[in-house]
Amino acid sequence: MDTNSIELEARKDARDVRVTGSDYLRAILKDRVALAASIFLVILVVFTLGAEFFAPHRPMGLNLRDGLLPPFSSGSKGEFYLLGTDELGRDIFSRLIYGARVSVSVGLIGAGLSCLLGVTMGLTAGYRGGLYEDIVMRLVDGMLSLPSLLVALFVLFVLGGGFVNLILVFSVLHWMVFARMARGLALDARTATYVQAAKSLGTTEIRIVFYHILPNVAAPIIVLLTLEIAILILSEASLSFLGFGVQPPDPSWGLMIADGREHIRSAWWLVTFPGLAIFLTALSLNLLANWVRAVTDPVQRWRWITAS
Repeated sequence: MDTNSIELEARKDARDVRVTGSDYLRAILKDRVALAASIFLVILVVFTLGAEFFAPHRPMGLNLRDGLLPPFSSGSKGEFYLLGTDELGRDIFSRLIYGARVSVSVGLIGAGLSCLLGVTMGLTAGYRGGLYEDIVMRLVDGMLSLPSLLVALFVLFVLGGGFVNLILVFSVLHWMVFARMARGLALDARTATYVQAAKSLGTTEIRIVFYHILPNVAAPIIVLLTLEIAILILSEASLSFLGFGVQPPDPSWGLMIADGREHIRSAWWLVTFPGLAIFLTALSLNLLANWVRAVTDPVQRWRWITAS
């Protein structure tokens, strides 16, 4: 049997294999790129949840005597600043940790609400069809035609910046991508055997959509959710940099870059470390999403299953 035949047979066998959590764990341990991304994200979450414990200084504590100290410096009172200080003497490392709490929370909550709204409307529209589907999809088309960043700038200019307003704006402007994907998945699933069997048993529409269709189409939605978290973290940084996102004195990565741009020539660390944090977080989320897509796709996961 040639190599192509062996691969085709392995793919066919992997489609019928029930993948468990231990299979996914073994798969990610064998993928160094996905493992490194996962470790970074886990560390980020741990530092975010335990910001009060890990931050060596108060994020908004002022000390003008120790302003613009470079990394690995000691302050006037003997304090150690791992990543230096800003122009007001605030510890960069502590502000990075607390800024992660704000930036990551905006991404997680904004993407989560967008996913909840979009998936609900998309699955329902794809399953029910008819006038409801037409209305939802025309609304999706209209919303997608708008430049989301400009709309966000306008809305935040009117309502004002802040954590809550950012989440509301992101939820309203990003649910359409989930709705479009969920609708397409529901169109394919509504003619599936398990859906027809549930209908013949008199199962309600809500139960069919959320208890039968949703679990079977969750994999691509999870991938999209992971990517959207990265997109919203970048969007929050952009809006905060422009002054329409998180407002001082609350720390966020975008706001830290905005505060440090005036000293970019004399104090490179003010923009380098928050910029690096944004880059590594977005990159890790994208790499993890790529791995999730591969191991949840029945056509591709045979490589992981047969290698386990």
